[in-house]
Formats: sequence, C-alpha cells, structure tokens
Amino acid sequence: MPRSSARRRAPMLRPAAALGVLSLSAVGLGALPAAAIEEDDGTVTIDILDVADFHGALVQAPGLADLVSGFTAENPDTVFVSAGDNIGGSTFESAIQDDEPTIDVLNQMGLATSAVGNHEFDRGYEDLVGRVADRADFEYTGANVQGGSPELPAFSVWEAPAGVSVGFVGAVTTSTPEAVSPDGIAGLTFSDEAEAVNETAAELSDGNPDNGEADVVVALVHEAAYDSLTGGLSDDVDALFTGHSHLEVNDTIGGRPVLQTVNGGEQLAHLRINYDPETDEVSTVTQEILPVGTYEPGTRELTRPDGSVVDVGTLDPAVGQVADTVDAAFAEAEELGAQQVGTVTASFNRGTNDGTNTGGNRGTESTLGNLLADAYVWKAEDLGQDVDLGVMNPGGLRADLDPNGDGVVTYSELATVSPFGNTLTVADLTGAQLVTMLEQQWLQPSEEDHSSLRLGLSSGVQYYYDPTAEPGSRVLGLEIDGEPVDPEATYRVATINFLAAGGDSFDVFTEASAVNDTGYVDRDATVDYLAANQELTPDYTQRSIGVTFLSDPAAEYQGGEEVALDLSSLSFTSDEPKPEEVTLLMDGEEIGRYPVDNTVTAGTDETGQASVTFTVPDLSAYEDGDVITFELVFGATEESVQTIPFTLEVTGQGATPAPPTGDPGEEPGDDPGEAPIDQLPETGTEPEELAAVAAALILLGTAGILLARRRTVTA
Repeated sequence: MPRSSARRRAPMLRPAAALGVLSLSAVGLGALPAAAIEEDDGTVTIDILDVADFHGALVQAPGLADLVSGFTAENPDTVFVSAGDNIGGSTFESAIQDDEPTIDVLNQMGLATSAVGNHEFDRGYEDLVGRVADRADFEYTGANVQGGSPELPAFSVWEAPAGVSVGFVGAVTTSTPEAVSPDGIAGLTFSDEAEAVNETAAELSDGNPDNGEADVVVALVHEAAYDSLTGGLSDDVDALFTGHSHLEVNDTIGGRPVLQTVNGGEQLAHLRINYDPETDEVSTVTQEILPVGTYEPGTRELTRPDGSVVDVGTLDPAVGQVADTVDAAFAEAEELGAQQVGTVTASFNRGTNDGTNTGGNRGTESTLGNLLADAYVWKAEDLGQDVDLGVMNPGGLRADLDPNGDGVVTYSELATVSPFGNTLTVADLTGAQLVTMLEQQWLQPSEEDHSSLRLGLSSGVQYYYDPTAEPGSRVLGLEIDGEPVDPEATYRVATINFLAAGGDSFDVFTEASAVNDTGYVDRDATVDYLAANQELTPDYTQRSIGVTFLSDPAAEYQGGEEVALDLSSLSFTSDEPKPEEVTLLMDGEEIGRYPVDNTVTAGTDETGQASVTFTVPDLSAYEDGDVITFELVFGATEESVQTIPFTLEVTGQGATPAPPTGDPGEEPGDDPGEAPIDQLPETGTEPEELAAVAAALILLGTAGILLARRRTVTA
C-alpha cells in the first residue's frame, strides 16, 4: 500500500545493532542461495511464514520445519514468525518437560520473533522473561504489555538478505488477565491491541532511526481478527497475523492481508509480498494457509499433506535436527508418563458443539469438569480441610480422560487433561457469593465457541436457572447435599489457584476469605483421587438444570387450565447416555411423559430439552391449604435419575361450594378453587418445609432467586 513520505529513506540510516536485527544465516536452516528474488521491476519478494497457537504440538514440528526449509531454499528472503501461544496448554510430551522441547524445536526451525500469547503467562511473567527468554533464541514482543520488569520489547526488526527490513510488532489479547492466574501478572496492564500496534508502527515509519525503522511493518497480534482490531489498524501496518481463537482466517481486510492458522501446528500461514525500494510500497503476491505434515516419533517418517511419506534424513538437515529433538522428548515423556494411576469404566469427556469433537464447547457442563471438582474436594479433605464443594473451570480441561477407551488412565493421559500446573486452593465464600459465582458463568467476554463458561461442580451441588432471564439474574436456586444454601452462611470451596485469584472473570473469588493455597499441584490431586477410587464411573447427573415457566408468575389458574414449562440442560453433549423422556408425577401418580430433544446446542448448556404441559386438576375436591405435589423425573441411567419437584397449593374457597349460578343443571362445587403454583425446584425438599425454604432465599434480596415465586388464583 502507499506509504507516507516520512518513510522514504535509505535503510542504511537504521542502527541495526541497536535494534537486534535478525539474520536467517544464523538460525540453522542450512545453506542459503546467494541471490534474492528480485523482480524485473526492481521489487524484492519476501516470504513471511507464521504459525499461531502451537501449544507444544511436537508431532507437527518436523512438518513445520519441512515447509520452512523449503521456502527458505527457494527464497533467502524468508522469515518464520509466530502469533503467540507457542507454549502453555501444551501436549503432554511438552508440558511434562516444562515446554523446553518446544522452545528447542522453534529455535531449530529459526523462529525469528513471536508475539507473546496469553499462555506464555501461564507460569507468570518472571518465568517468561527469565527461564523462557533465556532458552529461546527468538524474541517475544508485546507492544501492549506494560509494567513488567524488564519490559517486553514492542517490536523486533528482521533484516532480509536483500537489505529490506521488516518490523514485527507484537501484541496480546486484552483479555489476558481473565485467561491466566492474576497472581502471575501482578502489576502488568494490557492496553488496546490496535492502539499499541499503531503507536509502534508509526515510530517504525517516521524516518527517525532513534526509535527504530522498518521498510515493511507486520503486526503479530494474539487476538482473533475482530472488527475492532482489523478496522482499528493504521496505514502504517502492511499485514496482520492473528491468533487466540484457533480458527482459520485468510482474508483481506482494510486493504491488508489478514491470516491466522488453527491451533496445534496443523497449518502454516504464508504471505508473499513485493517491496519496492524506490517507492516504498508493499503489494501482496500470495496469501495462503498451508496444511502441515505429521511426524511419527521414533520412526523418522514424516507424512506430508499429500499423503506421501518421507524419511526426515533425506530432507534439509534442520528437519532432521527437529525430529531428533522430538524423538528425545517423546522417549523422556514415555518414561515419565507410562505409570498407571487409575482405572475407569468409561471416558470422562469435555463439552462438544457437534456431538463428536470434544473440547470445543466450554459453555456446557461436562463429566470431566465435574470429576476434577470431585477430586479437589477429596484431596482437600485428605489434606485436612473441611470442604463443602469443588469448582473447576472448563478452560483448564485440555483433553478427555481415557480417550482411547481402554479403561486405564496413565499419568501422561491425566497430565494432558491438566497441563497448567495449577495448585489446589481452598477459600471461603458466602452463599450469596456462590450464587454470584454461578451468575458470572454468563458474564464472560464474548468468544466464538461459547456464550458462557460452565463450571465443573462436585457431586451434591445442584442449581436451577432460567436461560431466558437476563444475565445476572438467571439462577433460580442452589443447594448443596440437598439443603438450600443460606446466603449468610459460609461455604468452603476447593478449586485451583487460577480461579481463586479471579481467573476467567470469576472475580467473586477475589472477595473470598480464609484463602489457603495448599501448594499441591492440581494434576497430582487428581492422580491421588484416581488411585484411591479405582473403576471410577462417570456421574451422569446434571449439576445445572434449566427451568423456564412459560406462564406469568402472577397468573391465576383455574381448575382445568393448562400450565407450561420448558426444561433444558438435561443431557451431556458428547457420547454419554442421554435421557429419552421426562415423566410427570402428581401426588406420586404418573400423569404425563414428554420426549427429550438431545440435539446438541452449540456453545451453550441447553442440550437436552423438553416441553412440559399439564392441566390443573379439578380443585373442588380439595380444601383450602391442600398442597398438590408434582415431580418431573428424568435420567440417562438408573443411577442418574433426578427429580424436579414443585407444588400447587390450593387457597381461597377450596372445597367450599361456590354460590349457585341459577343454572338448575349445575351442582354446587363445580366451580374450581384457587391454586397458586410455587416454583420450587429443590430436590428432596418436603412440602411442609417449603415455606421456610422460601423465606430464607427471599432474604437474599436477589431478583434471580425465585424459588418462592407464588402464582395465586382465585375461584
């Protein structure tokens, strides 16, 4: 695109040594051809290769090296960069070795620079600028990260062999404080990505060598290609590589190419540009997303995207070097992770958006999330804590447990589930704060794969919510071990330090009291739990159930009138068994059956829906004060049967005969009595206890606590 006149200057004015200029000759990708690709019109062709969200996917590393070396052999003016999340949230083989093999293979591939991703902060800022930076040959950049010591550089300049300089400006999502443990980034601030990139790009383009200069400016932003980012960049930015959302992007937005690869090293983004030194103009030649081959550790065989299998020993030496590192990492990880830690009768899965590929839907309850919450309670009690419930965030679940279905859980499988090394933490929250915690599930930053973040909860926890209510007022009731929570009482919660520090926007935890970080790694807590509970079976009961009464809460019902309500969140989203129908009982007698629609609702916890309608019985046979008990019963298995009770209380004239109407054919008492409906989804609560329960919950003063909602009718 056209440049301002301020950018038209000789590259020799740039103080290269001070800017840390990078040269491909030093990155170990083998011999380079001496000549650059110079077009007939005098422009220089530059190939920019990018990966995002690699997450320690070592089996993809030789395939990436194969592509990078191929481009470099064709054009020495080739540079390999990253849009962040190289480490953290990693595969077991990398995570169990502190992601050091991943840093090593990126060094061997000649990674020139990388934006910092939110997962680079998983172990805290000191680890990033210390251990990680010391091992990495490349430089992490974060123009919008302030407050660190030392501070991350805002940019890195790469000097192409042809003499063209490319400035890479890095930035990370502003939601980083909600995605990592706040304790690890204390003192850091994350400013607007586009504004920070623009400020740095302007300095690289102003002709002043004292603040850095570059012929071409490329943004590496670890954030999805939202309009606020792509539309907010200035003309000083020639191209944009994004990340974080794990979605493929190959587009031209605002006149500039925008590219993003999926996660796990499965793709490589390629941007070929022409730079004209005379006019200082940049034009796009090619932009594409390329598939990456997969390496089979220990075999020396790389399967390329076209299906051909090649021996890495026949490829560029850098590819073989990467394969050597991967082989060694897998051998070490196999020895560390082969130990069996438990057995299960079925897989514990995460949420899914399509019923098959798990992990995509963090907005739904999962058997795996609930399992880890149970493990935290068990381990906290084993450590001498008196705990009421366990809580787990869905983003901390990185793989299903026992995905191969062999019933054996190894240390490596479990470490892949929980790779972050969080520590078991216990803290006190009031009943009111627990309700706030549940409400905050729907008050999350907008993401493509979920409309909320559904917490994993330990057994014995049950809550009801209205999915049609406004966020902040959806929770209808909460009970623990069959008892409604007391808003004024204190409850001991076992969780991980990430949540205890307010991670994932669950900032109610920052108000907790008596916080105790046990220092016990969450993964090891689950290891101990599985070792003590062999032949573990998934619990298919639902901790969260959606209940929506379709009638006006203040409506009056006559005998013979119809009452309607919708149920949701009755089923898990993967291949777990699912309920087929809901049975309605009135005073213990079946009066209706209603089918459950188990179509997966992507991004939400509403999978498993049923519409229930019933008719208010003839009330003339009842007396004033009589209570009619209804129960909605469903279950995926015999062991997971659940009951949702509510009542109909007869008031007013009840069985008192209504006045004659003058119709000789009408007998006294044909007129129905009054009947308010109390929405009381409290499993195990006896009818005579309902009034006391309602009074306690009304004291909460929260509009969303509607357990005692009465619907009165008059005869």
